[in-house]
Amino acid sequence: MIPLLVFCTMQLSAQKNPSLPKTVGIHLFADSSTYSDDPEKRHTYGLHVAPPWPDGGSFFINLPEHLWYMPDTKGIARHHDNRKNVWQFSSDGTTAGYSVESSLEPGVFLAVEAHADSDRVNFKMTITNRSTVFLKSISPLFCFQYPNLDGFPAKSTDNFTHTFILIDGKLVALKDIHVKTPEAIARMAQVKDCKVESNWWAEKMGGMIDQRIDMALTALTSSKDDRKVIVSWTPGKSILTNAFIPCIHADPCIGDLAKGESVTVRGVLIFTRKPLESIIKGLVP
Repeated sequence: MIPLLVFCTMQLSAQKNPSLPKTVGIHLFADSSTYSDDPEKRHTYGLHVAPPWPDGGSFFINLPEHLWYMPDTKGIARHHDNRKNVWQFSSDGTTAGYSVESSLEPGVFLAVEAHADSDRVNFKMTITNRSTVFLKSISPLFCFQYPNLDGFPAKSTDNFTHTFILIDGKLVALKDIHVKTPEAIARMAQVKDCKVESNWWAEKMGGMIDQRIDMALTALTSSKDDRKVIVSWTPGKSILTNAFIPCIHADPCIGDLAKGESVTVRGVLIFTRKPLESIIKGLVP
């Protein structure tokens, strides 16, 4: 068994601040720090996103950090796969993507696209099973790390005060939601419509939220002004947020994939100064 929920939730240091491109608007890029001979520092699927705000810093995304199937959390892709950073970029940095065959499960293919718009990045991931293996209960971890996003909470501070999820149609701050162990460094919640569950890590540490959430959506607000970021994937599986990294997740519900089958999930990363409610209204199915 591989340690399925562990890197984003247990790593001891996030990405160092990269060399940011001097551009206006959202910019997608990779940094040389994402490749290393050390598997604990390697980020094969690591993508940096510079926001549309001047001197706004950057988001770092492991897309995916982990992608596995059951039983025994068998790997399809891991952040430390032994290959160079896979992302290819358009000349203006507004489009990026990759298409690779799994090095852990030959015959399984992963294709990802990212397209920047005025206030957001739209993502699409397609998994195709051309192997002879039945891929049961495929589960992902897509880790959006924000320690280098200027003006947002530093690690192990008031992260849960500034992090919101959607329960029964209402945005709720994580600080206001009861969990078994209040001092737990992370919080996790399951989308009510997804039957694929792999939440044992959060349950063990006491950070699992009992209430089922409406959709895989996590919103993060600035600790300095009215800037906000929203991450959402559909169909949704769960959210995860870790104050120590710090990072946010809104992971998709993928499920089973038989030989010859393919599945596509879609996500969005939004940068905004508008009220959260007005943006989220357009994302709710």
